[in-house]
This record gives sequence, structure tokens and C-alpha cells, in this order.
Amino acid sequence: MVALARAEARLVLRSPLLWGGMVLSLTLCTAWGWTTMPTWETFGQDAGMSSLVLAGALLLAGHLAASRDRRAGAESLETMPTTAARRGVGLLALVAVSGAAGATLCLAGLLLMLPAWPVGRFDPWVLLVTVVVPATGAAIGIVVGRWLPTTAAGPLTMIAMAVVLTSLLGTGPDTVLLHLFPVPDAPWVTGAARPTGWHLIYLMSVLVAIVALLWWRHRRIIAIGVILTAIATSAFATDQQARATPAAIYPEMNDALAGPAVLDCEMHGGVRYCALPHYAGWIPLWREAVEPVARNLPAEATRPTVRQLAGMDDGVVLVPGLPEIATWPRWGRHGRWAKDSRTQMTIAYTTAATGLFGRGITSFDDDARSGCSGAGQHRTVVALWLLAQALPDGARHLADGGLSLGRVRYDRADAQAASALLARPRDEVAAFLSAHWTQIMDPAETALTPLGVTVKPPAFPTGSEPSDQPRVCR
Repeated sequence: MVALARAEARLVLRSPLLWGGMVLSLTLCTAWGWTTMPTWETFGQDAGMSSLVLAGALLLAGHLAASRDRRAGAESLETMPTTAARRGVGLLALVAVSGAAGATLCLAGLLLMLPAWPVGRFDPWVLLVTVVVPATGAAIGIVVGRWLPTTAAGPLTMIAMAVVLTSLLGTGPDTVLLHLFPVPDAPWVTGAARPTGWHLIYLMSVLVAIVALLWWRHRRIIAIGVILTAIATSAFATDQQARATPAAIYPEMNDALAGPAVLDCEMHGGVRYCALPHYAGWIPLWREAVEPVARNLPAEATRPTVRQLAGMDDGVVLVPGLPEIATWPRWGRHGRWAKDSRTQMTIAYTTAATGLFGRGITSFDDDARSGCSGAGQHRTVVALWLLAQALPDGARHLADGGLSLGRVRYDRADAQAASALLARPRDEVAAFLSAHWTQIMDPAETALTPLGVTVKPPAFPTGSEPSDQPRVCR
């Protein structure tokens, strides 16, 4: 039996199904996480889904190994010096190798992310799913191969399992069936605890029940007892998962995970950065986006806070009267995705620093979400001037009219005025801003007139804009 187990392990280690499945799964895991900086939650999802692909390949490998003796009518098992029961035990070496392949897949996925490393809450039970799922796939293939040795049974079983898994994904979020999907669902909010330990017990119970089917013909009483115990355990674990999932979300639940009391805050260059627990590793990324703007602000200017939200936003700032900008548990990792994340934060910080738009500046309502118009305001010109210097290609985009202020709209005349400011010596403009910052922040003032800025604020008074005009940034 031991010799058979070693032989099966050597054979599966040389199988193209194993290595092809490993390469495909690792490629998918890397591709799914390529565009964003990794978190433990997203990596657990990507690694878990890729382990399902590996499980499909190992199901085929397990079926071919188990049906090898009887495929094409060959009864070679009768000539082997062992019993069918021991032959089945020897095939379990494939289950062990499959679990090791899943662990290797998980480790390789982590190493391929270097020098980046996941942030957020680490949950070891989620990563162990990548070990149990491929092992379960191999066990299913072995059982089907022992019962249905025909060559077509393996691919048909894989298709059937894919259909079952797809149907489980299509169930509603409030059903118990959703907890039966092998990969644990994402938490209701970033950082929330999940019943992943119970989920792992459920998966292991399913694996034990499948393995017990190998003894159905030889030790039926023992097999039935093991299967019933495994089914009862998996049902109990699934019920515990359902009970641990909150049916309703309350504000105090979000505050316990992302409220001011638990944030990890740091001060750099006069700017306060507040990250969610275990997310402080992203603060250097935020600084790259914010500091090019903060460096050109006058010393007396208010520097908004950068605050990370978990997924719920009540519009309440950390410090009353101090504006802030919001960021989320998602950040671009490579190429244009990283550039887009930096650019969006730079824009948000620029509009908040100039009092045009931001948390604590704009009221938390539908109008705030739709944006406002800063056309004609001199602080809009200053915002464009700051942004054009903060972005690598900001001056070029300002000249061709492609520089965005996010949800703040402006006119061509504002862009031309900002271009005129860029043509002046930076020290001259910075000194003027420092001396007249309070007046510049007033949306009704024309403080930049001495620098040649001739744009005028809107003629209609604040609070009585015509219905066909966009709301004015106040």
C-alpha cells in the first residue's frame, strides 16, 4: 500500500494536468490582483478562486489515476498483489500531493506580488482554503474514477461541479446556500470578522465524506458512520456561518471597525493621514499624491486630512471645521492604474485645500455628490495652478484644456488665467498667495487681480442660482 502511494505520488508529480493547472491557476491569481495594491481580503478571494481552477485539473488527474486499472476494459487490478481497498488507500497520496500543490500556489502568488505585500486583516483560515479545495477536487476525481472508470466520466464530472458552483454563486446574499461556496464571501465591510474558521471546518468535513466513499464497497458500516458524521459537522458549521453573518448593519458596527478611535494616524509635512487598522503601509503612497500640492500651499493655509473609509460614509469629519478627503481600501498597483489613483487623490486634495470641494466643505447631500461650479472664482485659478505643478503632465493638460478638477467645473478663462500664473516665477506667485490667502479663499473676492487675473465670480448671488445653472462651489 505504501509502495502504491509512492508510485501514485510520483506519477501525479509528472502529470501535465498538475503542472498545467498550477501554471494556469497562478497566472489567473496574478492577473486578478495585478491592477490593485494587494490586501489580505482581495488576495484570499483571488487565491481561493484560482485554487478552484487547480481543483478542476486535479479532478481530471485523480480520475485518470483511479480508472487506470479498468480503462478500456483492462482488468489489471486482478494481477496486482493487493486488495481493492488498499489500492484505494494508496490513491489518497494524490489528495496529499494536491493539498501541497494548493499551498505552493498560495505561496507563489504571494511571492509574485513582491515588493508589494498585502495589508489589512490577516486571516489564516482563508488561506488554508487553497489547500483544502484542490485536495477535494482530487478526492472527487478518485471516487468517480473508482465508480465510473470510463474516460468521459472525469470531464463530465468537472462540468457538473462547475455548474453546481455557478448556481451557488447565483444565490441571494441572505440564503444559507451562499455559505456552501468553497471560497468565503467578502466581509460586509473592510476589516470585519468573518466565520472563516467554521467555513474551513465545513470544507474539511466535505473532504472527509468524499474520501469515505472509497470504502463504501469494502467497509460500508464504517463508511456510513464517517459520512453521516461529516454531513452533520458540515451542516453545523454552515449554520454557524449563517448565524455569524449580521442581518443588519448599524452605524456603531462600522464605527468599531473604521471610526476615529481605531484609525492609525500619522503626521507628515503638516498633513494628517489616517488609515484603517493594518492599512498604514499605504500612507507612503498617499504622501506621493498629496505632498506635491502641500509643498506649494502657504504656511497659513489649512491642510486637509487624508482619511481612509471602510465602505460607509456618513459625511462626518474627524475634526469639526477641518476639511478632509476620503480614500478607500483600494489603490492602483501598476502603470496607469497606479497613476489614476495618485491623480484622483491629488485632485481631491487640491480642491479641498482651496475650499472648493471636500468632506467638511460641501454638505453631505445629493448636490455634493453631483459636484459644483467654481467658474470665475480666483481660488479655482489657484487650484488649477497648484494642480498643474503637482501632476507630472499637469501644465500640458492645463494648456490643452484637459486638466480635471474632479467634481469642480471651471471655464476656459479660468484655465487661461492659471496658465498666466504658471508663466510667472513660482516664488512670486507663492509670496502673493501667502500674503492674500484669506481673500483668495473668499469665493466672491478678486484677490488675484494684481497678478493679472481678470476672471469674475458669478453675477448671481449665492443661494439664488437659476435652475439652469450648476450649483456654485461655496
